[in-house]
Formats: sequence, structure tokens, C-alpha cells
Amino acid sequence: MSRRVVLALAACAAVACAEWAGPRLGGSPSLALVPVFPGAIGPSGGTLLDDLDRIRVVVRQLPSRALVADTSTGVDADGNAQVTVPVLVIGSSPILFEVLLEGIRSSDARVLYTGIDTVAVRGGVPISPVSLPVTYVGPCRLGSGCLFTVAPQDTTIGLGGSFVMRISVDSALTPVTGVPIALTNLTPTLVFVGPGGSVTALLSTGGGPARVVAAIRGAADTLRLTVSPLIGIPAAVLVTPGYGTLTTATPADVAQLAVSVTDAVGNQLPPSVVTWVSRAPGVASVSSSGLVTAVKRGSAIVVASAGTGVADSLPVVVGDPTAPGNPIALALAGARSFGVSKVGQPVPIDVVVDLKAVPVELLGSYDARFTWDPGVLRFDSTQAGDFVLPIVIPDTAAAGILRFSAVDASGASGSPTLLHLWFTAVGIGDSKHALSMIKLSTISLIDLLPGLLVAPGNVTVGP
Repeated sequence: MSRRVVLALAACAAVACAEWAGPRLGGSPSLALVPVFPGAIGPSGGTLLDDLDRIRVVVRQLPSRALVADTSTGVDADGNAQVTVPVLVIGSSPILFEVLLEGIRSSDARVLYTGIDTVAVRGGVPISPVSLPVTYVGPCRLGSGCLFTVAPQDTTIGLGGSFVMRISVDSALTPVTGVPIALTNLTPTLVFVGPGGSVTALLSTGGGPARVVAAIRGAADTLRLTVSPLIGIPAAVLVTPGYGTLTTATPADVAQLAVSVTDAVGNQLPPSVVTWVSRAPGVASVSSSGLVTAVKRGSAIVVASAGTGVADSLPVVVGDPTAPGNPIALALAGARSFGVSKVGQPVPIDVVVDLKAVPVELLGSYDARFTWDPGVLRFDSTQAGDFVLPIVIPDTAAAGILRFSAVDASGASGSPTLLHLWFTAVGIGDSKHALSMIKLSTISLIDLLPGLLVAPGNVTVGP
């Protein structure tokens, strides 16, 4: 909506003013009309003026009220408009003109605001800016009986959470659109009210009830919401270890998981606020205290949750030690299957083979393939693990593929690290990395590949 309408009334001789003069008559008298709206304007607590995008100006000469001009113009990106009207002024006596200003919404040609004033113009004399009071005349005028409600009511949002207010206006049960709405934020320390009625919770250790008043002519409603406090509300969950490998040995193999829960300011919260769930309880079950029990061969994801979006998860892989057994392959980022990093940070990934479910035999040789999203991780280098030094084929690393293999005559037991891989996080997203074995055998040449179990993994990179 226009905040300043510059109306140039150009005084000149009748012959020179036969047509529109335009802004080149810079030396002629000019008049600046400043509309004065009832109430503040703008999204930070005042009247929202919707798509009011044109200004109509009607000029009549008094006392005859002869029409001098009736024109309209669009407003610019800053909300200003300018129009030039030529008028005839003879001699030094002032001539009176009536100026009518209308704010129009082009979409339906509705006049939402109107104002009128009388202006005196004298040849060669500058005219000071004139304040022109305007009145709202659109839908839902004062006393028009419009009903007005805001929603959703009694909403609770956490820090940084947001939603958009739903504002309903109706008259005699008929919806009314395009009504300028005044928004007043009564709790600016808790929430920010943006354009269009968006409400965002601010960082506040205390939290508490927040209120936003929305009003039109003659009616108002208050939006009630609660901002969750930072202190004492779970904000982060971390489970250790970052993966689990079990076997189906009798009695059932178990692993006790530990969990750390903190609020947004780093205070430790009791582990009892966490809810444990296994997404494949037929493979591995989990108790309310985080004790995981192997059930049968396979893979399960165990999740520790302390609220919506506040959780951590890890894979639990269960192998069967019946000969030749089930080796378990893992790609671990910082000893976790599911790692987190930021753009620009180094990302080390260790390729590990767990032989817990491979009885007696030692790992003798392997041929492996590792793939990833090169738009998220950039390959940097390799470093030997505690297995024999591998042969690495890095030719396709730029495309997100790495091949490596090794043979160890003395073999290895336990959980040998085959290779350390070094990457740099270069993009936001998931690494989508995948480990596969092309060959896996013991020193006695028993093929372990048919029983191989590969644990899922991923690195999530943020900004």
C-alpha cells in the first residue's frame, strides 16, 4: 500500500496544458499527499493491507466541481505512487481544488480506503505536503457484524518451531476475504510474528504462555499458545555403543546399551525419559532399560526416543555361529554406524569385519567394494588397519567407488579393521555409503561370503 502519494499539480497557461504534462514540469508547483491510515501499517504489529495495489486520484476545481482529472496508478515496490495533473492557474489568486484519493485492490476492483481534502494552488508558489486522512471502507467496516476467529488455539511449540495462524472472517456465515488484519504480539520475548501471520518460537530458557492479538474493525480474537522451555526438555539423545553384534548362541546373547539425554542447554536428564523400540523384535528385542537380546539371525534397528524428533538409533546384527558361521561387515564413522558431520569436516570411516559368529576359523582374504555419494563426501586417502596392508584401486574414487583387497597367510580373528578411509564432507545430505564383499574366505579357504551379514550405515552431513 502506498505510504506517500506524490501528486504534481502543474500550474501553466491553457495552451501549454492541453495534454498531460508529465514529470518533466519539475519547475511547476507540486503537491505531496501523505495518506494517514488509522493504526500502524506493516507486518510487525499493524494493519496488513493485502493486495491493495492501485491508487485512484480524482481532482475537481472548486467551487464549480468541474472535473480536472480522474486517473489511477500502480504503487511501486516501496509502496509509493506518483501522478502528475495539469491545472490552469491565472493570476496570483489561489485556486481551490478538491482531491479524492482511493486505495483500490485490482483483483476485484474493491475500494478499501478513501480520503478527500481541499488544496489551494497559486502560480509559482511551492505547496507543502498535505496529510490526507483516509478511512477504511472495505468489507467488515465498524459495526458491519463480521465474526472473527484465529486458530489453532492452545498449541505448544518448541524453540524454533513455527506455524501459520488461520484467520477466519465471516459476515452472516458468509466468508469474507481480503480484510486488512492488525496483528499485535503481546509476548515478543517468546514468539516472533511475521508477515502473513507466521508465528515462530524464540530461544527462551523459560518458555511459557504466548499471546498474539488479531483485530479488524470492530472485532478481535487472541491466539493462545505455549512455548516449551529449554531447561528440562529433551533436545538430544546419544546411544552407545554406536552398533551391536550378537549371536544366537545359547543362552541368548545380550548387550546393554547406554543412553545420554540432554536438554538444549546441555543439562543431563535421567535415562528413564527414553523409550526403547526394536523395529525387528523377531531378530533382536530390547527392554525398557536398553538391554538388547538376540533372537535369530538377521539385522534390526533399535531406537531410543525422548520425544518427537529427539532420538538416536543403531543397528544390531545377529549372526548364527553354526559352522561356517556368519561374519558381519560394518562401515563405521567414529565407531558408529550412523554418524553425523558438518560441511568441511573430515569424515573417517573404518571398514570392519566382526568374526564373533565365525567359530574357530581366521579371516584369510577378502575383496571389497565401497561406494558413496561424491556430492556429499570427497575421498581423500586410505590408511592400513590391523589386517594386512591392502591393495587399493582408487581410480574411480571421484565417482564414489573404491575397490580394495588383501591376503593374510597368518589370518586374523576378532574384529579386524580392514582399512581406514578418509573423506571430507563437501555437501549437505546423506552419504548413502554401501559396503559389499566380492570375496571373503578363511585361511583354510572356506568361503564365508554366503553367510555374510552387512550392517547398514550412513553419515548425515549438515551445514
